[in-house]
Amino acid sequence: MKSIYKNAAAAGLFAVALLLSVGCSRGDRTVGQSVDDAAVSTKVKAAFAQDPGVKAMDVKVDTHLGTVQLNGWVNTAEEKARAEQIAKAVPGAKAVQNQISIKTDINKAPKP
Repeated sequence: MKSIYKNAAAAGLFAVALLLSVGCSRGDRTVGQSVDDAAVSTKVKAAFAQDPGVKAMDVKVDTHLGTVQLNGWVNTAEEKARAEQIAKAVPGAKAVQNQISIKTDINKAPKP
């Protein structure tokens, strides 16, 4: 008799946990979408690391619902363009918002 109650209690707890996990989300994303976004961000960062044309150590990569957002600093306009090109080529990246800034050389600035 006790095992019937234990099994029923275990099944009930499992059902509650399942219902809660299905309803969980981060803002407007489901858990699955959050995992997918994290995977896209990781793939973009890995692609940056493998590409000799991008020294994107100062570039932050965030992905939200498949849209990759690039922020930070690079040395040249070519690096900025290459970073965007790489991000667009990553599977799962639906769009890219390139908000990377180009570092200026302080030594080249005019002196007062």
